[in-house]
Amino acid sequence: RGGGLVQGCSSGSGLVLVLAVVASALGLVRGGEVIQVGHQPKFFMNETHRFHPAQSLSFAHVLFVGFSLTYADTAQLRGYIAQDVVQVGRYYAKTKFGCITQCDSADFDGIDGILGLGMPDAAMSSIPEPLFFALSDETGDPANQYILRRRIFTLVSTDGAAELHLGGYDPHAFTGSMHYVKTTSNAEYSVPITSITFDGHELLNFATAAQAKGKASIPGILDSGTSCLVIPDSPLGGLLLEPPYTRLMNVIKRDVPFYITVGGQQLEIPFSSWWLDPNDRPCIQTAPAGFEGVLLGDVVFRSLVVVFDLSHPRAPVIGLAPRNPAYQLVDASCGRVNDFKGCVAFGDVTKHPLGKRTVRSSEGRRKKRQNKFLSKATAQLDWLEKKAMNQAKEQQLGVPRMDPSGGDTLLTKVPIDFYEETQFFINVSMGTPRQTTTVILDTGSSVFGVFCDPAPKAHKHSHIYLPHFIPSGMLQQGWESVRGA
Repeated sequence: RGGGLVQGCSSGSGLVLVLAVVASALGLVRGGEVIQVGHQPKFFMNETHRFHPAQSLSFAHVLFVGFSLTYADTAQLRGYIAQDVVQVGRYYAKTKFGCITQCDSADFDGIDGILGLGMPDAAMSSIPEPLFFALSDETGDPANQYILRRRIFTLVSTDGAAELHLGGYDPHAFTGSMHYVKTTSNAEYSVPITSITFDGHELLNFATAAQAKGKASIPGILDSGTSCLVIPDSPLGGLLLEPPYTRLMNVIKRDVPFYITVGGQQLEIPFSSWWLDPNDRPCIQTAPAGFEGVLLGDVVFRSLVVVFDLSHPRAPVIGLAPRNPAYQLVDASCGRVNDFKGCVAFGDVTKHPLGKRTVRSSEGRRKKRQNKFLSKATAQLDWLEKKAMNQAKEQQLGVPRMDPSGGDTLLTKVPIDFYEETQFFINVSMGTPRQTTTVILDTGSSVFGVFCDPAPKAHKHSHIYLPHFIPSGMLQQGWESVRGA
């Protein structure tokens, strides 16, 4: 950045160059903003909406187990393990999650936590059951759950907003037919990619030797926590004839779509999806060294309706279909709770559902969010239960009767905010009574963690949860710690 300051100066302007170097080390004002060089922006805990354990009647502190997570290879998140009631849309269950009390990355300013929708094989040993599986677990505590009886979720996204379908998908959301493919991994949502073309140029030119060995595909991971399309810039150890990213940069231009072939089906990624209007630049990045695949980030989710069928967790199935541009998202089409198969949002059709927040950009600028919170899942649940249990009005309502044991097979649509076309945010409610947090929605991880107050040591509502295995010698030490001894 300092180079831009001395551009156009004569070779004899040594003083200007020295000043530029010194200013680069200390920080400069450019374009009305302070640029810090050589310093990592600090994380501000007071800009998050923390969960308050002491205010929850159902909170429990899991002893002897800490929470530590490295997120996106940069952010170190630390804290403790808790257990409480967690609700997404209509469904809730009592489950474990990470309570974050320390963070060293400014990328989390204004963000309340992370909701990983990944699979159990990628979960932390201290939180073995991802939240989506807890919400569909019939073996949980019946007094503290209302479960989803179809373990399927779907992401539907436009450029500015999105929605999460729980229990299936709305066929009006896509055009043509849904193409299904089995995942190539039990730990991540990985699908086989055999071709990526741009303007008639093939980016995945597999070597003859690799094809002879039956290697004619690379894994593509569906990761909503990744903003762009991330492709390798190496021949992947001889698998390819040339680096795909380098080849793309030689032919890239505007107003041209990508075509990605997944499981034998060619899918289009329109120009409007891979070009970011707010920044006027392509959303294409190089894969990190050592990663031999493609990250299918939000660029893909803006183009396609993506179904995650986890009915059989050891054999997940992914459904892909072109998004219907005429389809209206939940905040525009769900003015009534009994719209198509049980939508869950009320409110103004011009607003997003995610409450007032502050989000800090990568350069440290703070941006105010003025979106009104629309989701009223608890009140709607009471309304639905009263109406759906009334046999006389069941046919008029047009939804199936709820299971009295605590669960249903309705299709629930939960609003999602798609901030600056780069990150999905969703509201999650926790505790008794409920406290609402706004978290990142990430299909690339399996961890649910939120920023919290420190665990209460002595409070009339706090509980203690003992894990099944307690390390030798730690019981007395842990008990004295809880008592404040």
